[in-house]
Amino acid sequence: RVEEVRENIRRSCDNLLQGESFNRANERQVEEYIEWLKKEFPGRATVVERTRFSSNEIQKVLREAAQKEGPQIVIERQRLSKWAVRTTRWNYVFTVPGETPDTLLLVAHYDTWRGPGADDNTTGEEILKQYLLSDLKEEKRPRLTHAYFLAGSEECGLIGLFSQLLLAGGIAAGIQAWEAGNWPMLALSLAACPLASYRIGVSGSREYVRVLAEEELERIKAVVSVDSVGEGRLFIPRSTLGADFIRALIPFGDYDAFTDVLEEGAHLHGIKYNNYIAGGTTDHVSFLEVNNGLWARVREWFRRAAAGLQGNKYQPPLQIPASALVAMLPGKASPVVFGGKIHTSNDTADRVYPKPLRESLSVLDYLFYVLEGGTRPATPRKPEDCHYARLYEITDVETGGQEYWVAMKDAIEPNRRNLNVVFRATGKVDEKKKQASVTVEEPVGWGVDTRLREEIEELTRKQGKKFRRVRLHRLHLSHQGREFRFERKLTAYDQIRRNGLRSMAWFERQMGAHSFITFFGLAIVIAEVLSYFLELAFQNSTTFLIWFFDYTWFTFPFTVAVQIGGLLYLMAGPVPTWIDNHYRHENRSDNLGSLRRV
Repeated sequence: RVEEVRENIRRSCDNLLQGESFNRANERQVEEYIEWLKKEFPGRATVVERTRFSSNEIQKVLREAAQKEGPQIVIERQRLSKWAVRTTRWNYVFTVPGETPDTLLLVAHYDTWRGPGADDNTTGEEILKQYLLSDLKEEKRPRLTHAYFLAGSEECGLIGLFSQLLLAGGIAAGIQAWEAGNWPMLALSLAACPLASYRIGVSGSREYVRVLAEEELERIKAVVSVDSVGEGRLFIPRSTLGADFIRALIPFGDYDAFTDVLEEGAHLHGIKYNNYIAGGTTDHVSFLEVNNGLWARVREWFRRAAAGLQGNKYQPPLQIPASALVAMLPGKASPVVFGGKIHTSNDTADRVYPKPLRESLSVLDYLFYVLEGGTRPATPRKPEDCHYARLYEITDVETGGQEYWVAMKDAIEPNRRNLNVVFRATGKVDEKKKQASVTVEEPVGWGVDTRLREEIEELTRKQGKKFRRVRLHRLHLSHQGREFRFERKLTAYDQIRRNGLRSMAWFERQMGAHSFITFFGLAIVIAEVLSYFLELAFQNSTTFLIWFFDYTWFTFPFTVAVQIGGLLYLMAGPVPTWIDNHYRHENRSDNLGSLRRV
């Protein structure tokens, strides 16, 4: 499958007619693909036009297709409005109706920027086509409806270092206006920052979401964007610099449960991944924005308040779980950095590598498997694989019955992120002496939460049970004739360290959730430090003071450039690393509070 994707990428990138631009070629190739589908699957493909007023007609066509025997395909064309066109002029959605209208949607933009776009994003395009063909070759329809969305005009040319440079420049201009007390200029600088971030990108998918009827939006149960997965380490983003500009004031909803499924797929295949991307964003954001606009948030605040005053249950608005798969490595998204390729002529098929493609397919396979009703592994780890443990007393809310669960953590995963397993247990528990000796029985569940308490909380909530942690110093486990001992020796120093790590993790999470505020604060610090040293130099050297103001044509721009350079360095390197490290610090804190295997 990986080699098939790579071969299709090579063929696509070489298929350029004389005098034809890359994006006219991209559009032509999608149209040729549609014609090929109609010939390859005669009588099973229906083409419709998506407009602002065509929802009822398209839903009717989908219902009719779902009643036919075997997998069918409904192909939507949507012409983008002139204001939305950045590169390609069309959206294309290939829908395979399932046994239920509930929809799993994969999206990949098919436009490119200043190059053949082998990685960005022919990789995502070809992966979607592979899943589509797999559906059509099956004898039966899928359980869920599968939609494969080739989004137009995702690109705007401002990603990676370029977008960060413009964002840093806008923030620096705002700081200069702040220090000068020029409030109109401050407002103008901050208002321009979204242009350097992501608002002028992903316009194709945003326009598609905008014309969907409420009923169509309700059917979308999960969205995954596949973008640039041809080189680098896999990212399963919970937040990005681009998307988080708006999150500074309008936080998106919490979709941890859905993202956990993607992470589970990575864990089961030993795939290393990160969660925070520094710069740019992709088409899943268009779906996250549903009911997350400023006016929608204000309206919901009043609705929630009114429901509370009237004693009614508040029903939150529809929001769509969405995430992405992206592969990234230093310099890949920066055309001015040696070795960078995205948005350049260097983004060629020979720089699309098997490993990230294989990892992406593995994660998506698991997602399809789970959402299609597949049974998750009872437990991917045995007790002997685990290095940390906690004991919990579980009470059934309805019957009052009690039992013990042992929550265990594998803290030395190949991807350096923990995987947790929870087992039922029976035996002797002496809370006065803070010790227990239990036998591990059948598994209750497993997951990828950072803290064992969160794993227990999630499992008990699903089963209508309450939990209480049994605090122990020693725990003796027996499992299939093997014996294990866990101990907890939390010194005063360890407690201080544990609280410090947890506080650090909380702070790093806030930086990720409000990255624009973080960068604005750092810009203020940089400006103040630079001003301090300049004033110090002025006080100690009259010669330097005179020279500085005699050559303001050079010294002022140079001072601003230093500020922008310092901020750019923090935005591109240390800050994303700090944000992504919140997992490590939270995990270490949790391990210090758990029983450790000895």
